[in-house]
Amino acid sequence: MAKIKIGVIGTGHLGRFHTKLLSTNDRAELVGIFDIDPEKARNVSAEFGVEVFPEMGDLMDKCDAVVIASTTSTHKTITLEALRHGCHVLVEKPIAENVADGTEMVEFADEANRILMVGHVEHFNPAFNAARRILERPSFVESHRLTIFRGRGADVSVVHDLLIHDLELLLALLGEEVVSLSASGSSILTKSPDIANVRIKFSGGCVANLTASRISLTNMRKMRFFQPGAYIGVDFGGSVEVATLVGLAMTPPESAEKFVLPGGEVIARWFEPVEEGNALQIELDHFLSCIELGEEPLVSGKRGLAALRLAEKIVMEIEAN
Repeated sequence: MAKIKIGVIGTGHLGRFHTKLLSTNDRAELVGIFDIDPEKARNVSAEFGVEVFPEMGDLMDKCDAVVIASTTSTHKTITLEALRHGCHVLVEKPIAENVADGTEMVEFADEANRILMVGHVEHFNPAFNAARRILERPSFVESHRLTIFRGRGADVSVVHDLLIHDLELLLALLGEEVVSLSASGSSILTKSPDIANVRIKFSGGCVANLTASRISLTNMRKMRFFQPGAYIGVDFGGSVEVATLVGLAMTPPESAEKFVLPGGEVIARWFEPVEEGNALQIELDHFLSCIELGEEPLVSGKRGLAALRLAEKIVMEIEAN
């Protein structure tokens, strides 16, 4: 099978990583890169030996697909241009600056019969997928997504920058409608919310309490799931902790630690095996497979739009408060 000709638009933090991984991907031919900042593009070009295109349209003309890793405000314009050039598109999250723009992008991709995938990389995180295999009907979810302030992503709120990861995961995992939400947040270092907390109730009864901050003194990416008889904790850094009452839910492995409670019940605790893997590389490989097979991505434009729609509702709630 011929290699997929692909380009990267935007060579900032994420664009650099996309370029690095695609430059060594056996299934792709990295045609070139483009950035409105020529010096930034030249630096990435020198690092990975890839051609810099002075005009974005010239790059698109030579590609079957493009990865768009530019600022959020440019996603709509660049995505539509890429689709007009006949390219399949992987656009970084959030899909767009607002729901109206995202809707236009999804509709245009459908009309052009081209794949539109959104870069919600945590969907491909090996730890999340290890946990997903044992998750059943969670009734309560708690998450903390905290980062040290670096300035990246500050063109959007922390809801669109960080919290949207967990929103997309929950929507995909539960497949249910949101029936109510309450949210609060605060702007500390930027003009938009830098810290946010939201409590969401889903139609199946699950309640999620989610916190995101980009002004933390430490980094944390954790989700905790509580389901009948079991607790499952996901550290997106690469581990999945499980605890259950023996005989009530899942069968623990022989290697599990056992703790006897005062009433005689036994709690088993263990760590689920997590496959090795780079989530961004897995995401890119999935994008390439979808192009080759003509299949809808796991995080399609529609799924990315659903996460953005929920993010917008949360920001509106924070502003109202």
